[in-house]
Amino acid sequence: MNDQGSKTMPLRRTVVLGGVAAIGAVLFLFPLVTDMMIKVQGVEHLTGDLRASFKPRALAQTRADMDMVQAMSNQLQSQTLPALPNALVMSPNQFHDYMDQNFPDVASGIDQLDTILPKFDALVTGLETQAPNFRNADQIPTNFLPSTVVPFLFLIPGAVLVLLAVGALSRGRPGLSRAALVAGFAVGLMFVIAPLVLSVPAKAKAVDDLTVAFGPVFTDQGVAAVRSDMTVIAAMSDQLQTQTVPALAGALKMDPGQFQDFMGQNFSDVATGIAQLNAILPRFEALVAGMEANVGNFQLAANIPTASHAATTLTWWFIVPGIALILLGGIGIAGQSRTSGVSTPEQTLETV
Repeated sequence: MNDQGSKTMPLRRTVVLGGVAAIGAVLFLFPLVTDMMIKVQGVEHLTGDLRASFKPRALAQTRADMDMVQAMSNQLQSQTLPALPNALVMSPNQFHDYMDQNFPDVASGIDQLDTILPKFDALVTGLETQAPNFRNADQIPTNFLPSTVVPFLFLIPGAVLVLLAVGALSRGRPGLSRAALVAGFAVGLMFVIAPLVLSVPAKAKAVDDLTVAFGPVFTDQGVAAVRSDMTVIAAMSDQLQTQTVPALAGALKMDPGQFQDFMGQNFSDVATGIAQLNAILPRFEALVAGMEANVGNFQLAANIPTASHAATTLTWWFIVPGIALILLGGIGIAGQSRTSGVSTPEQTLETV
C-alpha cells in the first residue's frame, strides 16, 4: 500500500499543480491576446469625453435645446413662412424665389428641417435612454478605479499562479506546493465572488446595450451624416440671424427693435428660438465634435473582449476559471492535509 501511495501522490501533485499553472497561463495571456490593454485605453478616452454629456443637468439642457429648436421649426413652417408673403406683398411662389435667391442657406435649411430634426431628436432620446447604462459602464470595475485596471485583474493573478505552480513542480518543495494551492484556491474565490459583488454582469450588459444603441452612429459614415446635418443647421442659423432677419425687418419698414417685438407678439417660438440659437448650437456642436473624436474609441470599447463576443462573456472569464481553481486548490489542499496526517516528513516531500 505504501509503494502504491508513493507512486500515485506525485502524479496527483503534477496534475493539480499543472492545472493551476495552465489556468494561470490562460489568465495571463487572455488580456494580451485580445489587446485588452489598448481597448480599455479607448474606453477611458470615450467615457472621459462623453461623461459630461450624460450628467442629468446636461441631459436636461440638451432636451430643452432640442424642444426649443423643434418648437421654432414647427411655428416657422406652419405660421411664420405662410404669413410673410402677405406681409411683404408677395405671392407664395415669389416669396419662395426671393428666399432661394437671397438666402439660400436659410431656404435649404428650412427645406431639410423635417428630415434633420427627427434624427437629432432620436440622438437626444438615445442619450436620455442610455444614461443609466452609461453610468453603469463607467463604473467598471468600480466607481473609484479606472477601466485600465481590468487587464491587470487577469495579468497579476495569472502570473502569480504560473510562478508558484511551476516553481512547485520544478523544485518539489511541499511549502511551495501548498503556497501554490492556497493561492489558486484564493484566486478562485476572488474570481467567483468579486464579479458578483461588483455587479460585473449588470455592468457588462450595460456596455452591450450602449454599443447596440449607438453602434450605427459611432461609425465614420454615421458621424459624417451627423456632421453634414449640423453644418446645414449652422449655416441656416448664421444666415438667418445676420442677413435674413435684418432684410425682413427692412422690407417691413421696421427697425430691429420693432421687428423683434412684432415677432415676439405674433411668433413667440420663432423669436425665442432665434434669440437662443447662439447658445444652443455650440452645445450641439460640442456633442457632435465629441462623437467625431471618439469613433475609434467606441469601436475599441465595442470589441471587448473580442469583436465576436459580447462584453457579458467577461463574467464567465472570471467565474469559470474561478470555479476550476477552487476545485483544484481544494483537492490539492485536502490531499496534502490527509498525507501530512499519516506520512513521515520524508514521504510528505513526495506528495502535494
